[in-house]
Amino acid sequence: MNKKLIMVFFLASFLVSGTFAGQKKDKISATEAFINGFSLKLSSLGQDKSTSLVNGVSFSLWPQMANGPFITDPVQFSKISSPPQHKLRAFLEFFSLFAYSGINYNLKYSKFIEDWQYRFTWKDQKRRFFTFEAQRFDSNDFGLNWRHSLAGMIYYEFARSNNLEWWQSALYSIGGSLGWEFLVEWREVISTNDNIMTGLGGISIGESWFQLGQYLINSPSPFVRLLSWVNPFMKINGWFDRKRLLPPYFHAYNQQFQDVFFFVGYRQSPGSSSDQSQANLDFSFNSRIIPKEEYGLPGQIKETFNRPIFSQLDLEMMYHGQQKEEFNLLAKVVPFGWFVQNISEDKKGYSYYLGLGSSLEVYIKRPVTDYDAGKISIDHPEDFHFEQPRDFRDKLGATHILGPVFDYTYFASPWRFHFRGEGYLSFGMINSLPLNKYSVDHDIQGMKTTLTYYGYYYSLGPALKSLIELDYNSLRLQSFLNYYHYYSLQGRDRFQNELIDDSPLQDSRWHYGFGLEYKIKGTSLALASRLEWVKRWGRIHEFEDHSQEQRFYLGLKLNI
Repeated sequence: MNKKLIMVFFLASFLVSGTFAGQKKDKISATEAFINGFSLKLSSLGQDKSTSLVNGVSFSLWPQMANGPFITDPVQFSKISSPPQHKLRAFLEFFSLFAYSGINYNLKYSKFIEDWQYRFTWKDQKRRFFTFEAQRFDSNDFGLNWRHSLAGMIYYEFARSNNLEWWQSALYSIGGSLGWEFLVEWREVISTNDNIMTGLGGISIGESWFQLGQYLINSPSPFVRLLSWVNPFMKINGWFDRKRLLPPYFHAYNQQFQDVFFFVGYRQSPGSSSDQSQANLDFSFNSRIIPKEEYGLPGQIKETFNRPIFSQLDLEMMYHGQQKEEFNLLAKVVPFGWFVQNISEDKKGYSYYLGLGSSLEVYIKRPVTDYDAGKISIDHPEDFHFEQPRDFRDKLGATHILGPVFDYTYFASPWRFHFRGEGYLSFGMINSLPLNKYSVDHDIQGMKTTLTYYGYYYSLGPALKSLIELDYNSLRLQSFLNYYHYYSLQGRDRFQNELIDDSPLQDSRWHYGFGLEYKIKGTSLALASRLEWVKRWGRIHEFEDHSQEQRFYLGLKLNI
């Protein structure tokens, strides 16, 4: 734990030094001169995060073009400012990976014999393609199933990094998932959960990944730009477009409304091996990006938007000693809706948007048994030792499919008030909280397949979220409340005809808390603390169980 802490603080110090280091006055290229000179002073778009609001916008000409000629042809200007869509390149990249994965899958077919249910005959394939018989929830372990979203993310990124719009890229994640399920895995059931996690979950994480990469690429800090390799697809495809007048993925951000940061610190909370609270090391990488350049600037705007106005990507890990105790992943995007802004010249007013959003969320406690870790296959039931009570740990993999998102901010320098409310229809793979205690006196064999073997079940329900933030100069007070309630999906188990007990299940999860931050003036650092609670409830038949966990965070936040 001490070694991890030293390494993380060394990385933070390295990044901070890069932020404050003086930059050499190298010879400016024609592209850089154009961007820095012929613009609305990009540096005035709130590049200084230490100020509460921007100080206005000034206009200057690129010296080499002060006397002309200017680009007055809108078609020519559009070609310069709008990157071309490389549809053929996107398809070739996608197809190369898809074909390689398909060949690799068939070469290793013996590993998946347990999933085979259909032959390569017209009779069998007709049933797969033209009836709902094959549309089932599969029997794979939790880890494999939530990671399908990463495949959708990659499919999506092939298109997005080649400058296709978000909705065009969504066709890649959805189409890639359907193609895999219907064509490559022709021997198996068509997994409904895989299509949801890959096709729809891939959109949320794919777009938030793209927005993060674009933000890092456009950073003024060379050290932060180096971090943009977190999205290698953008770096590689951007290299092909390097000779354009404007750099690949060029975007001018209003920096003071971007919140991209590392967090490292102390976390007091229970671990998987004990219900008692213990000291842990927590670190995370988080991004909340608003790509709209006009956001927070004086003026009036009323318009619809069909490009993402907000994206979020959070990755958190908690360690106790050498053991990773907890893993959290959250991706969110709001791609279309209605935007309104009314801010006066004295920087008082409001901004809000009402849109439709989607989100992906993964939460995993460290498993303490091999069956919970997915190390045992269901075709070896004797290795699960069902004569013993189950010992699963909490987990959730959810695609919040679609729902309204309302975001409102009121500005009155040095104050800022921010509220966000969200509501989604959510597809969840959730751990059954009461299963461990239920299994003490009940035989769970014959229940839903994934419940019996891996402790979770497929479900649908509401996911509601709210956030309130109050800023005053360098202080920020935050509170949040999230509530999920899931009802099991019935009648579509892969082995439905073999189930003995297919009774409905329910589980809910409350997550709420408060936070306080203090920004250290003149730096990119902030002291941050949070107090949170996670409250769980679940039911199997008439058997119910409850749990509550308290968490306390104290650490250092480094904005980049």
